[in-house]
Amino acid sequence: MKAKIAPSLTRQIAVKIKNPVLVKSSSTADRVAIILREQILSLQEATYMGSEADIAAEVGVSLPTLRQAARMLESEELLTIKPGKGGGYFTRRPTIETAMRSASQFLSSKDLNSNSMFMDVADPIVNQIVIAAVNCEDKGLINELRLFVEGQLANSKNSKLSPDYSFQISADLITMLAQMSHNILLELFARILWDEISVSHTAGTFEENQQVKLSNYSTRLNLAKAVLAKDKEKALRAWGERSKFLRSCPKRGFDLTRNRNIA
Repeated sequence: MKAKIAPSLTRQIAVKIKNPVLVKSSSTADRVAIILREQILSLQEATYMGSEADIAAEVGVSLPTLRQAARMLESEELLTIKPGKGGGYFTRRPTIETAMRSASQFLSSKDLNSNSMFMDVADPIVNQIVIAAVNCEDKGLINELRLFVEGQLANSKNSKLSPDYSFQISADLITMLAQMSHNILLELFARILWDEISVSHTAGTFEENQQVKLSNYSTRLNLAKAVLAKDKEKALRAWGERSKFLRSCPKRGFDLTRNRNIA
């Protein structure tokens, strides 16, 4: 069934054109996208909005202008355009990966000033994730965590994994715990934070690199084991120890940088 475009849509576009605060340097296509975005988000996913010609007529803009707006919404994963008979515009909902990409693009233009600054933001979020993960009753996710712990125990602490890859494994754990929280906001915030950063390091000695890797391994494993045991206090202490380790990384020749994958 076709979703009816708001009758006042053309008037809304005209009003926004007159409002310098809202539109400033926006084109007509931008303004159409704003109005259609609001309409899409008020509807269920996969709702049929109408044909291209029908929507252009109802909105009161040319087909080229509507297509420009539609391309914007398509790139945001808010709109599906199906050509041919039975086609038209259908509402869509973006994935968490889309939200992460958008946030990461914004963060990539910023600088992470220090490990401490990052951890000051991360700590309260991860504390909430840990508490929720301890209380998780999802058997599938609990089994994934169990397999993660078993895999870690099966690997010798003296394995040949590079420190960089060791940090990537830690990022996988944070993502797993965030999924266990069953809180989309916590998962989104955690994945944005850990998606945006990576670890850089100076040329330390083999012994120094090994020590960082071992500390990373032990604090990561202790956190995973405590959550698996459903021991909230122990899990929070384990994260506290891990946070101290991450804050100490610069003294050990490692630092957080913009880009990818650490936890």
